[in-house]
Amino acid sequence: LEGMLSTNIASLLSTVTYRTAVAAWLDAAGDPRVGAVFHSGGNLGELQRLTKIVEGFLAMSTDNTLRIDAGVYQRVRYNALERFDGITKYGFVDDFLVVGIGEGCFERLLDTYRTGTDSIQQHEKYADAVKKIGSGQLVVFADVSTLFENTFGFNSNEPAEDIFGAFQNSLRFFDTLYGRLNLLEPGPFLQIATTGDPNRPEAEMYRALTEGKSLEILSALSAKDDLFLAVAPSILEDVWTAVLPMIERDSPEGISFVEGLLNLDLRSDIQGGLTGELALAVSDITRFEPSAMEGLDVQVEGGFQLDASQAETNGCLIFRPDNRMKWNQVGNSLSNLQSASTTQTQYNGVTVSEFGANVYYSDVEELFLIGFSEEQVTTRIDRIKEKRPDYLKMLPETLVSFAQCNLARLFELERGPAPPDKVIVPAEEVPHLLTWIAMDADAGLMEMTFATEEGTIEVLAKLFPFLLWSTEGQADIEIQGEIGIR
Repeated sequence: LEGMLSTNIASLLSTVTYRTAVAAWLDAAGDPRVGAVFHSGGNLGELQRLTKIVEGFLAMSTDNTLRIDAGVYQRVRYNALERFDGITKYGFVDDFLVVGIGEGCFERLLDTYRTGTDSIQQHEKYADAVKKIGSGQLVVFADVSTLFENTFGFNSNEPAEDIFGAFQNSLRFFDTLYGRLNLLEPGPFLQIATTGDPNRPEAEMYRALTEGKSLEILSALSAKDDLFLAVAPSILEDVWTAVLPMIERDSPEGISFVEGLLNLDLRSDIQGGLTGELALAVSDITRFEPSAMEGLDVQVEGGFQLDASQAETNGCLIFRPDNRMKWNQVGNSLSNLQSASTTQTQYNGVTVSEFGANVYYSDVEELFLIGFSEEQVTTRIDRIKEKRPDYLKMLPETLVSFAQCNLARLFELERGPAPPDKVIVPAEEVPHLLTWIAMDADAGLMEMTFATEEGTIEVLAKLFPFLLWSTEGQADIEIQGEIGIR
């Protein structure tokens, strides 16, 4: 590549990627249009030279018709590349290379620059987002209402047929999305902000999400956990809101059976008891096997029986009910049904119960724990009694969801631990990735950062060898597969 362009890669990147903007929109006929602007970084001559080299390559194709000095617009001379599928115009104005892909794109970009037409900087929601969370090395701003409408249709007010349809309907709330990537300054390295109109009928699910709260379930989080996922009660409320009408429509007999079995009403009792904060904690992600749930053997005829002897996996579910009385009702109903005896032991001042061959559960500090090995539950009891990690202090007061993940350990899933000579630090010493979502009345914010005071670049440098280790393993598998086929 350096030989073809007569330059080195560093010079190419500093010239072409110094400052680059890409815009996409739909024209009056609904056809997609794309424009791009490249700032020369003070090296306009080099950018012009690289452009001429690219022109030479394009002219070699019989599918292309390149017209030099094809015209002048807004006092800017431009060239045109014509293909069977459209036209691309490009030209230089001040320190910029302007490229318009599609009829009218080049002209629209120049009109914005030359005539004072409102640019994205004058967009109220863009300006608000920049003021709220700042700019970065990469910034994205989108009118997602148009994007979602063209992607999902949104032409009907019919009730959702399934959970995916309910999710699609909830997307109608959103108007804009603003994202920024920040690799150089302290704080979150990725932030995505959304805005919408909470007064729209389809915003019902979103309005529930705005009722974020301080997640008490984070008291079960440990800095040693490879994976920890937690959601606020509003998430479960939204799931119930979306799923219940479908169940009532498609399986009324099933509802009657469950209500009769438990002697509880689905909406007022079961939904009320099974709404609250929910979390999954995994101390060793390399031993986490979600498919182990398929080994559960549940029987309800002749009494409730649960056999989990084939379902052992690392991980513990944690639940903090919103309505303790309703939760106790559900628990008592299940206890009255089960025919197997329950054994109890004491651990660290807490009662741990076992039933159904390999199912362990406990109640500690208003949190209900359940896992498929005694070790998973007792380990979580210890961690609940530990001090919370200091990095939780950076979280907003109210959250909709939270996630912690050791990406280095995740990359070791397929091939096992990376050899010491291939990494900078052991996987356990790579800071965890933290992600959270917070909502207010008309906006949402997702943020990502690492649980450390180190810079993002330094953490990525430690993490990259684990990614290479993982991809090397995948490449070896693909090569062996090709050899086997031959």
